[in-house]
Amino acid sequence: MKNAYSLRAGDRFKAESELLQAIKKSTSSDENAPKQKHVRKIIVFTWDFKTSIPVWNGLQSFPLIGDEVSCFKALIVIHKFIRNGAPMCIVEALQKTVYLESLGKSGSQGSWKGYGILIHAYTNYILAKLEYHRLHPEFNGCFDYEEYISLRGTYDPNEGYETINDLMSLQDRLDELQKLLFRNFTPGSNNECKISALVPLVEESYGIYNFATRMLKAMHGRVDGADEALEPLRDRYNTQHHRLRKFYADCSKLRYLTSLISDPQNVLYEGDFVPMESLDLQNPSISQQSEDSEADRLERERKDLERARVEQEKLQIDQQARELQRIENERLQMEQSARETQRLQMEEQQREQMRIAQEQQLMEQRAREQQLQFDELQRQRLLQEQMQLDQQRNVVGKLQEHENQISLLNSQHERDQLALSQYSQRVSALELQLNQQKVLMQQSDSSKDELIKALQAQIEQWKQKYEALAKLYAQLRQEHFDLLGKYKNLYSKANEADEANRKLIQMQEFVSSKNLELAELMGERDKARDEISKVQNASKNEISNLENELSNMRELLSEKTRAHSRELENLKLDFDRENSEFMSQLNHYKTEYEMSQEKLVELQNRLDNTIQEKDEEIAIYQAGMDQSIIALSNAQQQAVGSRSDLQQKLKELARDHASKLLRILDSIFQSCSESISDSLYNFSNQDLHGSFFATPSFVLAEIEQINGSSNTFSNNFSGYLVNPEGEQTQLIKSATDLASMISSLLPNVKGLVRYSTNFEETDQLNSLVVSVADLGKTFFIKGQSKVMQSIPVTRRPEIVVSVNRDFQNSLFQLAETVEKLVSREEGGVRSLVENEDLSDVVDREMMNAVSAIQAASSKIQQIMVTKTNSNLTDEQVNINDAILDNVLNMTNAIARLIQASKVSQQEIVAEGKGSSTKTAFYKQHNRWTEGLISAAKSVAMSTNFLVEIADSVIRGEKSLEDLVIAAREVSASTAQLVAASRVKSRLHSKALNELEVAAKEVTRVSKDLVRAVFDLSEKSDAMKDLNNGISEQSQRQVYQNWSSYEFKTNEMEQQVAILKLEKDLVTARRKLAEMRKFGYHAEDSDVE
Repeated sequence: MKNAYSLRAGDRFKAESELLQAIKKSTSSDENAPKQKHVRKIIVFTWDFKTSIPVWNGLQSFPLIGDEVSCFKALIVIHKFIRNGAPMCIVEALQKTVYLESLGKSGSQGSWKGYGILIHAYTNYILAKLEYHRLHPEFNGCFDYEEYISLRGTYDPNEGYETINDLMSLQDRLDELQKLLFRNFTPGSNNECKISALVPLVEESYGIYNFATRMLKAMHGRVDGADEALEPLRDRYNTQHHRLRKFYADCSKLRYLTSLISDPQNVLYEGDFVPMESLDLQNPSISQQSEDSEADRLERERKDLERARVEQEKLQIDQQARELQRIENERLQMEQSARETQRLQMEEQQREQMRIAQEQQLMEQRAREQQLQFDELQRQRLLQEQMQLDQQRNVVGKLQEHENQISLLNSQHERDQLALSQYSQRVSALELQLNQQKVLMQQSDSSKDELIKALQAQIEQWKQKYEALAKLYAQLRQEHFDLLGKYKNLYSKANEADEANRKLIQMQEFVSSKNLELAELMGERDKARDEISKVQNASKNEISNLENELSNMRELLSEKTRAHSRELENLKLDFDRENSEFMSQLNHYKTEYEMSQEKLVELQNRLDNTIQEKDEEIAIYQAGMDQSIIALSNAQQQAVGSRSDLQQKLKELARDHASKLLRILDSIFQSCSESISDSLYNFSNQDLHGSFFATPSFVLAEIEQINGSSNTFSNNFSGYLVNPEGEQTQLIKSATDLASMISSLLPNVKGLVRYSTNFEETDQLNSLVVSVADLGKTFFIKGQSKVMQSIPVTRRPEIVVSVNRDFQNSLFQLAETVEKLVSREEGGVRSLVENEDLSDVVDREMMNAVSAIQAASSKIQQIMVTKTNSNLTDEQVNINDAILDNVLNMTNAIARLIQASKVSQQEIVAEGKGSSTKTAFYKQHNRWTEGLISAAKSVAMSTNFLVEIADSVIRGEKSLEDLVIAAREVSASTAQLVAASRVKSRLHSKALNELEVAAKEVTRVSKDLVRAVFDLSEKSDAMKDLNNGISEQSQRQVYQNWSSYEFKTNEMEQQVAILKLEKDLVTARRKLAEMRKFGYHAEDSDVE
């Protein structure tokens, strides 16, 4: 079958091997730009084989998270092949968002080279680009307008508006990223790696800008009345245009960037859709210039960048000085203007006062003149009355006229008074304005003081950075001294090894000299043997030639004596003496011959002894030499391999640590799997019922929590498989959290059976939750090392992602089934939540629970102080006191639990709401909120029920078994409250720990109450038997008096009674299950 991914199946293996080499070289740890030929090879591979899966597999196979430079270069490569690769690259990249998020999280942890924040920002931008392509699949990676128009027209204005708006949002994200890149340039460095990231950003920004320009022009041409409707887009377009002009201007100053792409230029674009001139940018095309530049050009670029950096710093310092001078000048001008304004206001006020005083004087003068005129008129009127009675009518008219004048003067006086009041109001307004000017001056002074403080804070921050660098330098210097000490020890060991080698050479020279001496002795021995054989043969053959032979013997002996060492001097003297005796006793040859024979035998023995001694001495020297050689070899190995031994030990320790860690992880995964298996066993056990207080809303909240926990575990496990030497605590924490959540989900889902209406629905719910648990168990089984070792390293993260995907699908199916049961919830919780503020509802229910607990405690104390019944015996009174004490302890423990739950709830809301309100948080997590409200109601109801049962037991209306059931109901309701609080709590938080302690205290008190009730029940039964006259001894006596037939009959009767009780027990359990299934009610009236 033909390969679906390949157009050239025969070259697939070779192409993938070359692809891995290209990925490795383009993501190296060297702080330089990825070479264009390697990136081009990756892009060509995606077009040849119509897939990018091998590229992603290759990237995941390299430890990018551990090296920030490699990680940043990998993001550049990913961005380029998503833009320029085959169309399937975008679709397949959408499936790798989890891997991209893991790269971004590695960058958010900080780094010493300054790439951490860039990795985080670059990852967010790539994810935003992929999200845009997911929402708008008609776009290619380069945002080509013609291809977009061929796939979708602009006939829908709303869709076009949304498309341009989303595209401009992506342009804003790109602008933030390029600003961050410029801010993080390292002074004194060529910043080649960071500048290379600007290449795809420049190209993509132009593509987005060109598309927006042409799309806006098309929409203005097609839509009637588009000027007003598209005004927000035009404003945003103009803003982005000016940002791009600044961006391209900054890029044009980078010589290395202009060597990769053409110099970005701003070209004006005249469009009819904008009231102001619109701008188009020249498309920066990738140049084909060589990337392997020469050393002198790089040196010149480095010097230019250094000079530019120094000039930029000088400009910044000058700019700051000018800014401070400008601020000081503005402050002086404002003070001068304020003083001038105050002086003018004072002069105006003085002029106004002088004018008012003058007007008052004039008015007073007019009043005096009017008074004089009035007096004169009165006098004339009297004279006229006395003198001219006939002119009375005229005088009355004049009097009326003068009265009118007086009234006019009075009105004029009132108007003057009103003007004076207006002038006073104006003076107060001017004073108010003066005060406002003073306040503004004070605010300006405070803002300048804050600016000075900010500058001082920056200076202090730089001082702290310098001190930190000084501390780091001191630490590195100390480490350097420590390494020098270590190297000194190594050099001393090497000197010792040289000394041992020198001694070995001396020993070898000594042994070689001894070997030469031994060789000489062995030669003399051979010569002596030859001479003896010659003498013996000569004496046997011809006695007449004995003298000649003797002379030859003398010559030979003389030569032998010259060659012998000190050890053979005695032998030479003896041999000369024997020769002289042989010459003097020539006539007695036979006797001398025999004597010579004996001497020769003695000489042979002495030679043999000497040779044996020399052999022993040589063996001793040889053993010493072997020991010296062994010691020397050990010293050499110790000296030469000290570093290798240390590295080998470190490697062995690392391997041991890794194996121990694998065993620990396997043990943890095995324990998680076993805990899920135990929960499955309890789930399949029909005798164990599910959680009575579980609701569909609460189970949905648990499913959401499990969903997030599984994603966290998958990400942590994938990161661990990529980098086994990384941090493992988060992996262990997420694994244990996921296992505990799955274990708690099973009994809660089992408790939802009461909401189902038929057996098919029940079986479906059970099979789905069992499938979820089995997949979770498979998650931990496949994660163990014995399974992972059989899988290639590059495919291990894919296995984890695949299992997580199956687990997510099963959770989704279970959530859909549980969602159907939400509408069957009773009790008015949803209607209450819909009609009231959720925050108020939660607070009220928690307060109701607290009030119910307090009321229950008060009622128990009231029962305890109430006068006891005189008809009860002392034993019954003690039983009642014990019951009340245990119930009171339990109510106190529940009160502490409720208080801890409130604190945990407040902590959850404070951490989860962020900048929103409490009500918004509750609405966002409405399922968890409903579960919390239901749990609080259950605690209040079960506590009141416990107190009522205890009161009834004291009065003799209920039995001790009723009290046991009530205590168990209280434990179940508190467990639901703890589970509801634990779902959203942060692990190992103080509030959660206090809640767990309070829950354990409630469980302990409940067990103590149940144990006490059983003990009291046994004591009560024993007292009843004693009162009835039935004791153990009397009962035993009755058993002994029975015959075998009576004993067998009574035994069968007891067995029949047991069978009846078991039948009743099964019937009661079935009836209880039916009641829980069809008759569950939890309305507010029941709680009250």
